[in-house]
Amino acid sequence: MAARFCLPALTGVVGALILAGCGTLGTAPAEQAAAVESGPGAIAALSSTDCGRFAAHIEALKQANPPEAGIPADRPPEKLMAANAAGAEGESLTDAAEPPLLARLPLFSAAPAGRGEPPGWQPWTVNRNKIPTRYALTEVDQRVVLHAEADSSASGLYVPLTSRDPGVLNWTWKTRDVIRTADNSQAPREDSPLRIFVAFDGDKGSLSLKDQLMYEMARLTTGREMPYATLMYVWGSRKPEGTVVSNPHTERVRMIVVDSGTAHTNEWRCHRRDLREDYRKAFGTDPGKVLAIGIMTDTDNTKSHAESWYGDIALE
Repeated sequence: MAARFCLPALTGVVGALILAGCGTLGTAPAEQAAAVESGPGAIAALSSTDCGRFAAHIEALKQANPPEAGIPADRPPEKLMAANAAGAEGESLTDAAEPPLLARLPLFSAAPAGRGEPPGWQPWTVNRNKIPTRYALTEVDQRVVLHAEADSSASGLYVPLTSRDPGVLNWTWKTRDVIRTADNSQAPREDSPLRIFVAFDGDKGSLSLKDQLMYEMARLTTGREMPYATLMYVWGSRKPEGTVVSNPHTERVRMIVVDSGTAHTNEWRCHRRDLREDYRKAFGTDPGKVLAIGIMTDTDNTKSHAESWYGDIALE
């Protein structure tokens, strides 16, 4: 059975561990050697791409794969939606406890509008004391997308995947709001109207002692394994597009600003990213297998409001 894991990116687990005395987390030797050309402050390639080409690509995916391809036959959408709802409410549900590993990301546009969270996407909470962000499938611009509304809140959705090599990640998103007071490099202001994150496997034995202690404490606390590293794409408010930012809680999470500021608010932005290239730029070493992909809209630190939309996300 595949190991279950928690997503450290944004988690109250990481924050609690640091407050408990784990201190600032160290950087692995391979990353230190590449610090000049990669890591926080580095500039990754820009990625805005033509949305017409993106739409054609998604339609080709739908033709090649039925809408429910990748979802196990014994987990129909109705059952997955029930598991999603129960998980969001914190109820005990066997199906929700062990979400299935999917071969690919279920497309939002292939699901019916007005049915709450999308099938195949699992809810997760940053901290039970935080207000959850509201997610729902809705029709915008003649297609079904995922609507996210955060009001001093933080929570996300993710898809656990069958272990696979990093490829090219394609997605489209739009935001009405940019959080002007947010700063992803500062813990008290670490919010974003749009995030997409990718969890990677790796050799945890190569990590620093502090990192290994943090991972073990998280496993004992949550009963889940943390991924070796997490790469995140964000819509920022201050830093230029392409900037690599280290999560203020842990070096095992790096963010790349792919959109920034208000220049493109209320516009659909389409992106195409080479995960292997971006991982090397962010961490200074080659990535392991991809374990999961997720999204999150959060405004809990800045106590602000944000309304955003996620279009289809596809991993080639």
